[in-house]
Amino acid sequence: MKKVCYNVVLQSQLGPRSGELLLQESEAGTVSGELCLLNCRNHFSGVVLQSGKYLISGALRSRVGKEPYDAIFTIRQGRLCGGLVTSHGCWDLKGAESADAARKTEQPAFETAL
Repeated sequence: MKKVCYNVVLQSQLGPRSGELLLQESEAGTVSGELCLLNCRNHFSGVVLQSGKYLISGALRSRVGKEPYDAIFTIRQGRLCGGLVTSHGCWDLKGAESADAARKTEQPAFETAL
């Protein structure tokens, strides 16, 4: 299973929101993970449409409730670009691979091997 973390910015109707997207891709072509925004971990699941292109679904939690979404995004050369479709409109999502998080996900496997 491939795990990668991205530092992302969501351009919502209330302005930009910074966070992280942890993406776990299986060899079977499914994906899952977390979109962490506004101090909430929002789980999602989805599929790989083609190499580097993803379709996911989930719900964003906030103090006022949950906002279901579908998202489609592309990842190329460590850059994430796409958008979330919600009942309140489409919100841009952009980001870049986090070098620190990539090392953290690799480190436990290395320590286990020792």
